[in-house]
Amino acid sequence: MKNLFASLFLFVLFSCSNEKKTDSEIYIAGFKTIQSKDTSRIYKSNSDTSDYLHYRPLDIDIWYPAVASSNDTSLYFRNLLGLLETRANYYTASTVGNGFAKQMAQYFCESLKCSDSSKVLNYKTDAYKNATPAKGKYPLVIYLSSFNGMGYENFTMLEQLAKKGFIVVSINSIGRFPGDMTMKNEDLLEQVNDAISTLNVLKGSDNIDFDRIGIVGYSWGGLAGSILANRIPQASCLISLDGSEYHHYGTEKEEDKDFNGISSSVEFTKMKLSIPYLRLESSSQGNIGNKESVYDFSKKLSVKPQIIVIDSAKHEDFGCLVNLVKKTGNCKPQSQYDIISRLTISYLEEKLQNHKTFTKVIEEETTRKNIRKK
Repeated sequence: MKNLFASLFLFVLFSCSNEKKTDSEIYIAGFKTIQSKDTSRIYKSNSDTSDYLHYRPLDIDIWYPAVASSNDTSLYFRNLLGLLETRANYYTASTVGNGFAKQMAQYFCESLKCSDSSKVLNYKTDAYKNATPAKGKYPLVIYLSSFNGMGYENFTMLEQLAKKGFIVVSINSIGRFPGDMTMKNEDLLEQVNDAISTLNVLKGSDNIDFDRIGIVGYSWGGLAGSILANRIPQASCLISLDGSEYHHYGTEKEEDKDFNGISSSVEFTKMKLSIPYLRLESSSQGNIGNKESVYDFSKKLSVKPQIIVIDSAKHEDFGCLVNLVKKTGNCKPQSQYDIISRLTISYLEEKLQNHKTFTKVIEEETTRKNIRKK
């Protein structure tokens, strides 16, 4: 009996010591960037291969599950804004980006009448630069930034996803040379093609499960995400954060014309999505003045969409920057962003990790009257 007990103890001990990590395990968030080029696309016209901007540049920001180490280096918000400066200079072959980080931090603070630029720039994020990746295969989330945006606009949500066992790649919103995004179809497709090129760059990664891909797009990125989802057979779900695929007509004639150019394109006309679609919408969208109609994106879906209105949320509440400034300035934070993050993350957990938490979150937030189904 004593020997049997000892054998069972050793068996249990051995089993525990070799237990594999699961998707539900909490990690630290690592952050790294990859710079590459897409040689199938010309970025700068009337140039040759001697020009470093001849081919389409790719800057890929990645948040990923990592293991803690004493050598980890914290990532500060100034580091993320610094990428904006560097890339603005690189993509335009100029010094136009110099001072962007400080200017933007000041703009955020002045607009919200809270905090100061120094506190915002020196905010320590929950991610660590080039931290050691955790072993295993993880589902991939492709995040498409808003109009002329970068992943820093939602870095707190992307960090949370990494800590929950997702690899997140952020696709910046960069149009044709010299990089400014417009509402023309040609510029929109540049962001979509950047995402496709990014997948090609990452295809050799042994820690990404390419059979589990979720797409998240904010604002203009929601529209880009819908086109991307139509191109990726492995896509398991699409989440739109107040995305522009539901276009509100009647506010700007030029924008209406540009959207019509997109919606009448061959690719958009033939689009039919069969994957689960979640749209989180600002309450202000129902109060846009002078609108004549709204483009009904649901006709592009073969499954019933889930559309949830976030009570009292404005369009800017779907990014983390408002809360960041308020947190650094000890101003009262807004709860809407936390609700948006919770819904987004639980939906991805359900669709990509098979964790049945989304329905519970919906019920809790509905009971609190923070959200309503549309």
